[in-house]
Amino acid sequence: MPSSLVTRIRTVPKVPPAGGASTYGARTGSVGPVASCLAVRERAETGSLETGPPSGHQLRVLHTSDVHIGHVRGPHGTHRDVCQCPIHALAAAVAQHEADLLLIAGDLFDHARLRRIDVAHTMELLGSVDASVIIIPGNHDVHDEQSLWGTHADHEHRLEVTGAGVIFLDDPEGATLHFGEHDLTLWGRAMDSHDADYRPLAGVPARPDAGWFIAAGHGHFQRTPDDAHRSSPISAEEIEATGADYVALGHWHVTTDVSVGDVLAWYPGAPMGMPSNGTASLVTFERRADGVREPVSVSHVAVTPPGDGCAEMT
Repeated sequence: MPSSLVTRIRTVPKVPPAGGASTYGARTGSVGPVASCLAVRERAETGSLETGPPSGHQLRVLHTSDVHIGHVRGPHGTHRDVCQCPIHALAAAVAQHEADLLLIAGDLFDHARLRRIDVAHTMELLGSVDASVIIIPGNHDVHDEQSLWGTHADHEHRLEVTGAGVIFLDDPEGATLHFGEHDLTLWGRAMDSHDADYRPLAGVPARPDAGWFIAAGHGHFQRTPDDAHRSSPISAEEIEATGADYVALGHWHVTTDVSVGDVLAWYPGAPMGMPSNGTASLVTFERRADGVREPVSVSHVAVTPPGDGCAEMT
């Protein structure tokens, strides 16, 4: 499956998903997929492509993973059969911290047996989040022949999923997004097989000449040579080779710093469930009015489920 370039478009209508990304919904100004670099160039020439941010710009990304819809349940109140407390909690965290992007680095869903209506409800809730939402699959929602995504993300079923602005990166070779108004390039690779041969950070493209760069992957960080047999391995060398400003990881539920050299890399913890209950990483990118980029900062924020549960929430 070829990778695709996805870009934020102001005035050009969305086109059907192509290559490495699927987009849900059609909210005006949300991210839509572009079939080729030529399409991007044509839009740039007509002035419809978003330009870079002005000086004095700040970008906040809320990084989460291992949400496990279909397994976890909120600790308080009453709940739907498929508890959506983690999504409500993440939406509240996005609003509280004024995040521009919500990045889910794998395992949004716990398994592939969820009903279409429950998947659609999750996507609708994500679509109501006041931020662009980007998702890569992990080992629990792996994108293989029995993929939950393959069942629910085809064209017919997508019409039932009204989550505007939700982007699913479905290319096992990796796909690139560009958010021009934030001067951000984001690369992510879909997991299509959870085994030792799958390497989440293989094939990361060269860092762009300008702007911030995030790489996203879901897998196990190799602390020692004894980890060589683990599925979906990630090495320190691979993290450093990305040259990214930030590597957004998923798979470990404990908030963990695996930064290497000048490359910041974190597992954010899980929004619910033990251990490391209720955390996410808030990554802040800032450019001063004089154009100088401040060092990227990472803080860890609480993700608090609704006190009365999700049964009555829409």
